Amino acid sequence: MAYVIGDTVRLKATIYNLDGDEEAPALIKVSVYQKDGTVIIEDKVPDLESGTTAHYYYDWEISDTLTKRQDLYMVWWWTGPHQKKFMFKVEPIL
Repeated sequence: MAYVIGDTVRLKATIYNLDGDEEAPALIKVSVYQKDGTVIIEDKVPDLESGTTAHYYYDWEISDTLTKRQDLYMVWWWTGPHQKKFMFKVEPIL
């Protein structure tokens, strides 16, 4: 599935400890990169969903400076040596 350039998407993550329980980290941030490592957004602090312990989100409008179909990488970083990377596709409106 590809997201349309210009749309707003909600980037989401839930953080768990090693016991499988939700646990809020002291610091959390999200970044988006192109496949070649070019930064699209960097070190944005996400919001915590109301009424949750560790459900985070960041609303991002896919920049219209992106002009072609491509893979992007969303990276979540949180306190300690933790990170999680996801690939997703974006494409222009047909």
